[in-house]
Order: sequence, then C-alpha cells, then structure tokens
Amino acid sequence: MTPTAACRIVVLGSPGSGKSTFSHALAASTGLPLIHLDDLYWRPGWRRPSTPEWERTVEQLSAGPCWIIDGNFAATVRQRVERADAVVLLDLHPWLCAAALVRRSLRLRRDALRGRQPRDYLPAGLAADDPPVRSLTALVRKAAGFRGRELCWMRPVLVAAAAPVLRCRSRRSAERVLRHLSARPRPLPPTPAGTESALICTCGQRRHDGGPLPAPPRQPSYEAHPVQETSPVQETRPAHEARPVQERST
Repeated sequence: MTPTAACRIVVLGSPGSGKSTFSHALAASTGLPLIHLDDLYWRPGWRRPSTPEWERTVEQLSAGPCWIIDGNFAATVRQRVERADAVVLLDLHPWLCAAALVRRSLRLRRDALRGRQPRDYLPAGLAADDPPVRSLTALVRKAAGFRGRELCWMRPVLVAAAAPVLRCRSRRSAERVLRHLSARPRPLPPTPAGTESALICTCGQRRHDGGPLPAPPRQPSYEAHPVQETSPVQETRPAHEARPVQERST
C-alpha cells in the first residue's frame, strides 16, 4: 500500500512538535477518524490506567480498520506501528519544540484565567492547571530529551517497520508529507451502528460548539493540496527533510 492510500497512520514526535495540529489537519483532509492517545491515558485528577489496561486499550485501537493515532507512549508503539500503513515522525529541533510548549502552556493558562475555552488541544481528562500541563520545567525537559530517550526506545521498532516511516525535520517538510498523505481519497469502511465512541477526537465539539479546532497562534496552517501521484514524499524535500528513520538524526 502506498502512503497516499494509507488508512492507518501513526503520528509520533516530540512534545511541542505539532503532532496534534498535524493530526487534526490530516483527519480533516482524509476523513480518517482521529484518536488522541492522551485523551484516553489521562483521567480526571491526572490519574493513569494500569499498564495491562493501557496495553489492552492500544491493542484494541490498533486492530481497527482505519485510524490516525496521535501520541508517542513508547512502550506501546510497536502495537501501532505493526498495524500501520504509514508512520509520520515529527522530529523538529528540541529547542523549537520547547519554545512551542512554553507558548502553548502560557496560552492555556491565560485562557483558564479569563474563563475561556482553550484554543489549543488539551487532553479530555486534564485541565489547564493540572501538573502534566502547567509544569513548564517537565515539559521543556521532555522536549529537550526526546531524541535521547523516547526516540531511542522507538528507533528499533521504526527501523523494522514494514510501513514507510516519514521523518519530518521542519514544518515545511511536515506540510509536504501532509499534502502527500492527503492527495488521494481512500475508501473508508462504514462505521457499524452504535459504535460511535468517545475514543474518536471530539475537540471541535468539546471546545468550539461543534466548529473545527483552529490552529493555535504561531503554528503553521497545514493546508492540504493535492500533489502529483508520481511524486513520492522523499522527492518533495531538501536532502535533510522527511528522511527515512534509518538515517541518523543527530
């Protein structure tokens, strides 16, 4: 299956790399159901599921016929990658991600203080003042250490993946990958009656009265324009962008 016909897409990347923004744009342009793993992992009071429960949840999600799954969770990345038709890895410079996290955290705090619905993606089970959201130190540390920790853990799975792994080292290469994955419509199986689930992204309904979730300020607007079917993703980038994961990142 070529990337343009992918029906199961994994989106990985450092916190602050734009995973959720990219995933929202990809879901809007392809019609694929979007699942944010953070929506399922974090519960009110920032409680977490047990390891066996979380593994069962991810296994159930991965068995679906079509999806975009947004989130890292390195311990369960193999389950998703083995079922995926394409993997997108947003591997931006750590300090760009850290800066984006600081801006996002400040926007969320400001919205909370003003009593406004958050403009940015916020996991369904968390509030803007919960520690996983408000701790700038922890967020920046996680972004700065993504390549040295999480990506190292995930690398063997990505190298062995049967699906193409599309590594994006800049916002521009992410836009190219988005256009490529959005270029050709794919047939989507009908959803059986009664199976509509809270697992599917409801950001628009939760935060914007049914309207689409807007791109946060200072983030790129990932617009999906068709590309020529004869142009593979790897040929739409400079040599340092959107490269396969087998190449070195540091």
